[in-house]
Amino acid sequence: MPPLPAVIDLSLVAVALGSLLILRLAHGALPWGHLMIAVGPDGRPMRPRVKWHLWSISRGEPPRLAAIGGFASVALGCAAAMAVTPRLVESVFRPVSSLSTSLMIFTVAVSTILMPLGLSVLLRAILDMTARRSSMMGVVVGLRRDAGIFGRSYRIAVQAGDRAMAKRLWAESFRVDRATFERLSPGDRISIEYSARLRYVYHMVLPEPLKKAVG
Repeated sequence: MPPLPAVIDLSLVAVALGSLLILRLAHGALPWGHLMIAVGPDGRPMRPRVKWHLWSISRGEPPRLAAIGGFASVALGCAAAMAVTPRLVESVFRPVSSLSTSLMIFTVAVSTILMPLGLSVLLRAILDMTARRSSMMGVVVGLRRDAGIFGRSYRIAVQAGDRAMAKRLWAESFRVDRATFERLSPGDRISIEYSARLRYVYHMVLPEPLKKAVG
């Protein structure tokens, strides 16, 4: 059996890796960014109703990658909890240093967060891999570029159907790459094929670029 400090070190590494995976799957944006919205026929901003989901776990990630990340988070959290919990219980009868006790309590606390989060990501990813893909045709009513923890993130808001018929509907937000983001502008009509739960974009039909007049 490895000595107690080694067990604590390995458990802290495990929960740290699991926390980084969850943060990567969250891909949260920082409080500042740049937002472009569509303009109506009268020249006024439309102010679409959009839920941008800046801190949703695994939203916009490929289902297979999300499943791997969720499974890894659950496995790391379980391994850390199983390694530390027996020794934490034993410390009640055989007291150890306060630092070791604090680290073990911290490890168990983080593990209890990693396991349900990772399990929810894993279940949603599996459901997306086994379900049919969803599709949408609509108008781009907003584009958002934000500074994230792991680099910039790019999102678009798409309102299904015709703009005049869906004024009161919430627009759906999707995460896209930089090249797609730079090709779009508010008011473009696009078609999207995406996963039902993670909202990962499998395929997107972009508007054709305007042809320059000859002569």
